[in-house]
Amino acid sequence: MKKVVAVIVFIFLSLLFSSWVAAEVGVTLNLDRVEATLEDSVRMEVNISGSRSSDAIPVFHGFEDFMVTKGGTSSRVEIVNGKVNSGITYTYFIQPRKTGTFKIGPVSIKVDGRVLESNSATLTVKVSSQQSGHNRKPVFIEASISSHDVYVEQQALYSLKLYRRVNVDDLSLNLPEMEHITFKQLGRPHEYQTTYAGSEYQVLEIRYTLLASKEGDYAIGPSKINMSVRRPGRRSPFDDFFSSSSSGRPMTVASKPLELKVLALPEEGKPADFSGLVGDFQIKSRLEPTGLKAGESATLTVQVSGRGNVNRIPDIDLPEMPFARIYSDQPVLETEQDAHGFGGKKTMKWALVPGKAGRFEIPVLTLSFFNSDTEKYNILHTPVHTLSVLPGETQEVAVFHSSPGAGKTAESPIKKEIQQIGKDILPIHTSADNLSAPYRTLSTGWRFQLALIGPLLIYMMLLGSLKLRNQSPERLALSKSRNAFKALTKRCRQDQPGCADLIDVFKNYLNDRLSLSIGTLTADDAAGFLQKQGADPETAGKMCLLIQRLENAVYAGEDLKNTDAANDLIELVKALEKEIR
Repeated sequence: MKKVVAVIVFIFLSLLFSSWVAAEVGVTLNLDRVEATLEDSVRMEVNISGSRSSDAIPVFHGFEDFMVTKGGTSSRVEIVNGKVNSGITYTYFIQPRKTGTFKIGPVSIKVDGRVLESNSATLTVKVSSQQSGHNRKPVFIEASISSHDVYVEQQALYSLKLYRRVNVDDLSLNLPEMEHITFKQLGRPHEYQTTYAGSEYQVLEIRYTLLASKEGDYAIGPSKINMSVRRPGRRSPFDDFFSSSSSGRPMTVASKPLELKVLALPEEGKPADFSGLVGDFQIKSRLEPTGLKAGESATLTVQVSGRGNVNRIPDIDLPEMPFARIYSDQPVLETEQDAHGFGGKKTMKWALVPGKAGRFEIPVLTLSFFNSDTEKYNILHTPVHTLSVLPGETQEVAVFHSSPGAGKTAESPIKKEIQQIGKDILPIHTSADNLSAPYRTLSTGWRFQLALIGPLLIYMMLLGSLKLRNQSPERLALSKSRNAFKALTKRCRQDQPGCADLIDVFKNYLNDRLSLSIGTLTADDAAGFLQKQGADPETAGKMCLLIQRLENAVYAGEDLKNTDAANDLIELVKALEKEIR
């Protein structure tokens, strides 16, 4: 079998080199359709004929209103009537951001040292057709909200359900960005099976709390999920050999917008000390011990717990008590969550040290909140605590006085003579006769000069030997590895490179840091290099997305100076410095 394969390869290579005819190099752009909707992803191919190598990334024109995703690169060789035709195909998927008729292209690319330009294509983007039900769609998303009328700071549940009948991966969610509206995820997503409109679906459900900080009418925009949908069916083994493109097709699904009415908290019945706490809460307190002696310490503990915007639980102030000193502890806030929202508790403690005996009452503490279920204000009260204090043991301090001229008594302090308890270890000189400068010969003459110049000569010799040592190939590689991050930071901040330059900057960083010789860097290659070197998969994924973003900017002809992308690159590489080996 191996001999047969070797013969086939030999015949193929013989035909290839004996029949090679230099073909004219050209670039063409093709779309898989002329009309699309906002939910579609259009397949676009850039074909380079007459060459199997390209030393640049294609630059697109007319893509300001599209999101570009790289699909893969494949090379081809065809033998027709004894003539060999070769080429490269770049595959991309473009997703429109708005409706209209758009001119796609041209695409320019550098091939064999020349800059070539492709043709242009026209694409018409229309509004998605409204279909009754989702039973004909393999993938769709639904959004829901627990209540369309809420009060300010009242928790509402926002749920997203992704229904699918096909295999998907590389999911990324984009929640609507709105002023005065915040989303907080509740736990991890749940996955289960269900029947929808007579069809079996796999469901991925994600739940959030929605909190509004200002009253008004809001239109919650659609949530979008970007994913890669795997194409069904078998692939040819030649596809795996000649193509580096994946079997997934990018797709974006969006939920329908929702209406939300946020009501202001009522002024009627609002307590003067209301802190903005909304939900349902309780208060508990205890005093331990309830009986002690004067000078001892008792602890008053107050705990406020419940569900709602627990971050608004205020620090309760304990009023001054004339019978005791008060020492407050740092309040502790603990939050928790479940499928219905956020809750928690806040614990406050005080140490009470009474200074006299008696029976005393601890002042009652209050806390107000707004109950969104009953739509009323509630005031919580701590119970009355009584502290019983017994007389404490006091220590008398005797102070003795002596009047001038009075005789000494047994209680009077006796004045003692001064006694010598030790001698100084150094001699005390009472004159300058015995003072002299030891080793005077060392402070003058050639010995003195040698003592001054000798350390400098030794330092210069050591410095020269270190420089010679550092010039070895191993030392140079180690120096480059150590200074790779510094060089990247300097290039990003001083030179202010464009998007294409940033990709090159990161490629040079990998070459210096890991002693590699990468010629061309792609997002997938970068993620693979980093994970092999021990980088965290999350950090490697973020770097992959950043390089894809830079590539998309280059594809769209927006290769301008990008300060935000440069800062993002510096922060990600700073994290990589702590992870890679």
